[in-house]
Amino acid sequence: MPHLLSVAGFPYGGGMEEVVLVGFDGSETSGRALDWALSEARSRGWRVRLVTVISAAGVDDPQVDHQYLASARRGGEGVLQTALDRAGAMGLQAEGHVVSGDPSEVLVDESASAGLAVVGKRGRGGFAGRLLGSVSSGLAAHGECPTVVVPERWTPGTTAAEISDEAAAALPGGPVPWLVPSPQGGTDQGLHPPDPNEKFSYAGQVVVGVDAAGSSNPAVWAAAETASRHAIPLRMLSARAPFYRDSLWLDNVAGAQRFREEVTAELDAALGEVRGRYPELDASWNFYVTKPAEVLIHATRTAELMVLGTRGHGGFPGLLLGSVSQAVLHHGLCPMMVVPRGVQV
Repeated sequence: MPHLLSVAGFPYGGGMEEVVLVGFDGSETSGRALDWALSEARSRGWRVRLVTVISAAGVDDPQVDHQYLASARRGGEGVLQTALDRAGAMGLQAEGHVVSGDPSEVLVDESASAGLAVVGKRGRGGFAGRLLGSVSSGLAAHGECPTVVVPERWTPGTTAAEISDEAAAALPGGPVPWLVPSPQGGTDQGLHPPDPNEKFSYAGQVVVGVDAAGSSNPAVWAAAETASRHAIPLRMLSARAPFYRDSLWLDNVAGAQRFREEVTAELDAALGEVRGRYPELDASWNFYVTKPAEVLIHATRTAELMVLGTRGHGGFPGLLLGSVSQAVLHHGLCPMMVVPRGVQV
C-alpha cells in the first residue's frame, strides 16, 4: 500500500532523485497526466511522488484561514489517495503530499529533487480560452528537471490524429515543406527517409526538435534515452524558415546545394553521436524548410512523444522558454517533454 504523507513542506533534501513528480488535482486532465506518469515510472523503475497544492482562504481572519486549510487538506488527501491506489495497483512505490502555496512555485521548487515532472496541460480552474495553463507553462519554463505536459485529449494507446479531427483542425495553417534530401554520395542510403506523401506521420516514434546546437542540446539525449528504453524509433526533426539568414540560397542552385550540405553536416554529426551511444536505436533525421513551430506541431498529431529544449538557437537570453517550444506546448496534441539546457542526461 503506498504511503500517504500530508505535510506543509517536504522532508527530503535537495539533489535529483529517481522520482517521477506528478502534479495531481483530481481533474480529468491531471488524471491523464497520472496515467502517463505511472506508465513511465514503471518503465524507468522509479518511485512516484504525487503532489496536490491547496491555497489559503485569502481572508484576514486567522481562524477562518486555519479552518479552511484544514478542510482543504482533508480534501487533498482524499484526492491523493485515489491516485496512490492507482499507483499501488501497478506495483509502484508512491508517496503523496498536500502542500499549501502557489501550485507553479511548489512544483518548480520540488522539480529540483526529481528526475522527471509530469503535469496536465490545464488543471482545475483553468480558463477555457487558455490552451496552456499557468501551472504547466510555469513548470515547463522554470522546472529544474525535464517536464512532460500531457494534453487534455490525449488517451493512452492512441495517437492525437485518432482522437479528434476537430482538434487537428485548430492547428496553425499547414506547412508546405521542402524536405532536404541527402546529397549524392554524401551519406548512407536510407539515412534520411523521405515523406513523399507529405503526411508527416511519426506514429510510434519519439520526435525531438533539433536546432543548431545539435547534440549539445540535452533534449536530444533525453529523447534518445526514452526511445531506446521503450524500443521505438527516434526521429530528429529540424526546420528553418524560408528566410533563415538570407533568401539567396533558395534563389540559385549553388546556394541551395551549399545549404543542403550545411544542414546535412550539422544533422549527420548529431545523429552519429546518438548512434554511437545507442547503437541499437533506430534513429534518423528529417529537415524541412518551413516555420519550425508549424512542422513540430503537426508532428504531435502522430508522435508518441515530442521532446523540446527550453530555448533554441538564437533565442533571447531572458526568454527561458523559446517561442517555438511555447507554440508547440500551446497547440501540441501528444505528450510533450521540455528539457532544460542545464540538465545532465
